[in-house]
Amino acid sequence: MTQSIGRPDPDCHARSDAAATRRTGNEALSAGRGAGTTRPNGEEIRYGDYSLSFHKSLPHDSRGRVHTASYTAMVAALVRHDEGAIETLPTGRNRSHAGTATDPQRWTTGGPTSPKFRKLTSPLTGHVFDTEGADAGAFGISPAPLVGSDELAAEMAELYAMALLRDHTFTDIAGEADADVVAVRTALGTMPWFDGSASEPGAAGRRAATRAVVGSGADLFRGSTAGAQAGPWPSQYLLIGSTSPVGTGNTAEPSFQGVKARFSLEDGFVLYGTQVIDQRSVVAKEGIDHMTSWAGWLDCQNGVDFNGLDVFRNRRRYLTTPRDIATYVHYDALYQAYLNACLIMLADSARFPKSSGLPETDSRTRAAFASFGGPHVLSLVTEVATRGLKAVWRQKWLHHRRARPEVVAALLTLHANEPASVPADLAAELDALAARIPADLLQRVSAHNTAQNGSAAVQPDPAHAVDLPTIDAGKNYLLPMAFPEGSPTHPAYGAGHATVAGACVTVLKAMFETVDAHGTETPWPYADVFVPTLKDDEGGELVPDPAAPGLTVTGELDKLAANISIARNMAGVHYYTDYYESVRLGERVTASILEEQMGMYDEPVEVRFRSFDGDLVRITGDGSVARVRVTGPDGDPVAAGDWFGRYSA
Repeated sequence: MTQSIGRPDPDCHARSDAAATRRTGNEALSAGRGAGTTRPNGEEIRYGDYSLSFHKSLPHDSRGRVHTASYTAMVAALVRHDEGAIETLPTGRNRSHAGTATDPQRWTTGGPTSPKFRKLTSPLTGHVFDTEGADAGAFGISPAPLVGSDELAAEMAELYAMALLRDHTFTDIAGEADADVVAVRTALGTMPWFDGSASEPGAAGRRAATRAVVGSGADLFRGSTAGAQAGPWPSQYLLIGSTSPVGTGNTAEPSFQGVKARFSLEDGFVLYGTQVIDQRSVVAKEGIDHMTSWAGWLDCQNGVDFNGLDVFRNRRRYLTTPRDIATYVHYDALYQAYLNACLIMLADSARFPKSSGLPETDSRTRAAFASFGGPHVLSLVTEVATRGLKAVWRQKWLHHRRARPEVVAALLTLHANEPASVPADLAAELDALAARIPADLLQRVSAHNTAQNGSAAVQPDPAHAVDLPTIDAGKNYLLPMAFPEGSPTHPAYGAGHATVAGACVTVLKAMFETVDAHGTETPWPYADVFVPTLKDDEGGELVPDPAAPGLTVTGELDKLAANISIARNMAGVHYYTDYYESVRLGERVTASILEEQMGMYDEPVEVRFRSFDGDLVRITGDGSVARVRVTGPDGDPVAAGDWFGRYSA
């Protein structure tokens, strides 16, 4: 045994016993997080053909109706965790290229002549257990809106609006000068969900959090929190660069073509050690949407793989339009926006100090590194992503199985053109849905789709387009998609990007001083607030926004989570409720992990943050156990179990 003048206390067997005691204490924490009771909205069994359930990549008939035996086999395999049965489903490599009476193969001339087919995405992940934080089954999310409701009508109308304004700049969308923006906003403003007159039971929370869109373009396409609704639409964390001593003195010489790398905020370079992350992104070319014809839409439902057919601009630029940020979330590394935000904050510790509840923050002798320092927060902001995905994958595959927006839009189109092809009970709900969506929006979408189909390179192949419904050019309500393949091959509800967003920004809100001990939010530390412009074709510039109000660090992190989540809506693959519920799910996943970590320290520790619902959440450890304390926006205490279970049925 190595000799020294001192040994750890406890050590050897005593340390082993102490570790076991701490871990046992973490097991007891699960009792305060709820049982994850989840109640789907019932639409899976309400309509006999599973029209409003997720079945993309399974076989469909020419009207987009799923082969019911394949769907029921999929669900049976999902809920039983029957990996053998999953391997026999007619998806991916199991699909025949010859076609059958129930699965007539068709594709478009722009796709492969012998197509590949997509696989289901991680259908059994929701059964996986984990060793850190709450179990994936501990939480739930609220029932999704029903097809004939004011809420779903608002969601679909917003998605149509996003598609129509996909190539307008965020500055134009927030302004009053663009006629298209004003027309779209005016149409949305007539809807009960947005003007506050909707009275559906159980929807008050989401409705209250949905910003009214009457009166200002600055309210369009925003998140549910005050911070997400303040200042420019894009979060500063998606635009600015970091400061670093690595760049000291490099104030003139360009290191990127046409761009000076001064490593200051407005240059948009985030230092990753001595390497550089450029906030300018590769973006898709404007004006090109997908799945605007019935044949193209049907191909995608049958699982034909159109991945990789994107058309890109030949210049990188700041995220300036909805299409730009939709491209970002098509190819991002899922947690990369939050990793970049973490790097920005770590690079300027004077303006982004760590939480004052952490013991090393104000110590006269200790500097944070292995605990509460850069390695700790960098690993944690990525670590929570996989735990959040397990939780949301359980919701989406094992509970809700919600159809993607592209399917609801197709049902509206089919019902408008071939009413007899839709079950009678569903037809009545579609009538109600169509009546709630402003007619001007539907007319604009039809005109947009007609223009796309007349000029798009991808056209239906007559050799395969047999027995398709005849779609009137004035009644084509298909949702124009930003991605060639449309949505991913997993259900809509909840959203993976949004859950990861909620989980990752909660780490940043907790580990940095985003609220003080009294719950007051930390002001945004930089005097200038930037917006992207398109002054040239070299990637644009960041310019100060003189009208930007006082922002906060919490607000810009909330906005970052909303931007990334709602960018998936801008692509057409998610609904507003997918964002709303899922960021809150991710928040709770992270809170459970922080609760366990805080109980592992031998000295008092505390992290705190302002939740997406406005609660002040404190997670403390006293050297042996941890606890979560919640104060509601009204100042009243909220039981931790009630907070964790707020969105369970």
